[in-house]
Amino acid sequence: MTDAGLKVRPGACGCAEKMLPRRQVSTKHKGKTFICSGCDEGRRPRGAPQVSREPMEVPATRGSDLPGVGTGRDSTTSLSALHFQTFCRIARAVFDVPAAAVCIGSDPFGCIDLAASEDREAWAFATSAAGHLGIAGPMLWVEDTLDDAAWAGRSYVTGAPKLRFIASMPFGPAGIGRLSLFDTRARAASLDGFQRLEDLGTIAGQQVSLVKAARAAADREAEFRLLAETSTDTIVRGDLEGVRLYVSPSVKALLGYDPGDLVGRKAVELTHPDDLPAFWSLMNDVRAGRLDVAVSEQRQRHRDGSWVWMEASLRLTYDTETGQPNGYVASVRDIGRRKELEARLARLATSDELTGLPNRMLFAQRLLDAVDQTRRTGCCFAVLYMDIDGFKPVNDSLGHQAGDAVLREMATRVRSVLRTDDTVARLGGDEFAFILRVNRAGATDVAQRLIAVAERPFRYGDTDILVGLSIGIACAPDDGLHPDDLLTRADRALYRAKAAGKNTFCCFDEPPPRG
Repeated sequence: MTDAGLKVRPGACGCAEKMLPRRQVSTKHKGKTFICSGCDEGRRPRGAPQVSREPMEVPATRGSDLPGVGTGRDSTTSLSALHFQTFCRIARAVFDVPAAAVCIGSDPFGCIDLAASEDREAWAFATSAAGHLGIAGPMLWVEDTLDDAAWAGRSYVTGAPKLRFIASMPFGPAGIGRLSLFDTRARAASLDGFQRLEDLGTIAGQQVSLVKAARAAADREAEFRLLAETSTDTIVRGDLEGVRLYVSPSVKALLGYDPGDLVGRKAVELTHPDDLPAFWSLMNDVRAGRLDVAVSEQRQRHRDGSWVWMEASLRLTYDTETGQPNGYVASVRDIGRRKELEARLARLATSDELTGLPNRMLFAQRLLDAVDQTRRTGCCFAVLYMDIDGFKPVNDSLGHQAGDAVLREMATRVRSVLRTDDTVARLGGDEFAFILRVNRAGATDVAQRLIAVAERPFRYGDTDILVGLSIGIACAPDDGLHPDDLLTRADRALYRAKAAGKNTFCCFDEPPPRG
């Protein structure tokens, strides 16, 4: 079938050919207006042509009536006709027309590309929502507006710019945009023209997708940057060599540096010497891609010269194209208060809170270590068990505060007698125990000096407190090589010293010395 030289093939306005895949064309013979209305296979046999012999009415349409415009189905806040200025220039060149315009959704201002000879004011109708010209729905092709009653009386047809030809194509999701081509000369319809118009619509639709993708990417980047730059943790991006590529602003509060001071530098430059071996091992694993997630604790130097304990939770990153490791992202936080608490808890777990001496648990571990060393080397050591003579009357008469003062002062005095590799522990109450790296003779010498330092009065307020010491001694390996045996035998020797009159010492296998 032919209409003014246009052959409409069975199945559509070219859907079976090259022109418009899955499209059909209705032709308005008298007015030479062609409107692509889309396939309607559900209502006619597949392959049957759709040809309208009657003029088609084109209802006047507001921008909000257009598909996808103002309906909430597709936001245009990130899309503007200004994104299509170059596209309009290309479309005008492809069709060799004096004007090509794009309108986007409810944006009241479209864009238009005009030939240099054209008066821009005369084409104002094409650069706003009104530039849709009351067009809705699919492709429109008006060969000559003067031959079409729907267009012939319009001001831009009867007056400047004396419009004769219109071709228009929706594009983008739900037809959010519309490309319109204008000429002051009549132009015959052709399959090639339809194809080029639809191709331009496809390109414009792809541009919509690209613009939206770029804006979405920019929005995501802004969100990620907001998260990074407002996080109380410091976010670090580094390469496989450990060079920082990005440092978030919170590093100022953490280390006193501005981010720019640290970008391009390695974290190892600020790491405490004692923490370097573990840190080097971690970075070697990063470079080799042997880890995916890791947590590192280390001290780094603050700008003021102090050391800051920090924890870095690190994750390896990978190149999206090659899949190979390309760096890491770390979330870093100050753990100074946690380290202080851990150290205090460790002290409480192994030391006596009143005197600061090792407690029973730490003493037992050190006694076990001493026994192991003697078994390996044959060296001797001594265990001394000591309690304070006359301590209970101090508590009863002067109160526990006085007793505590005596215990603290006694701890100070006995420490002054010992060497750095000796151990003294408070086992509880007024009981103390010692591990001395000496033989029996050395142990009795230390015991005598301990008794001597305890004989001096203990000053509490206006009161001088007098107490004494009783000490039991067991020596390894002569008196055994089991920790419990040694402590038990030193305790038995202590009670022998008390039975001998107190303020003296006694070895496990010897009688107490005569005073």
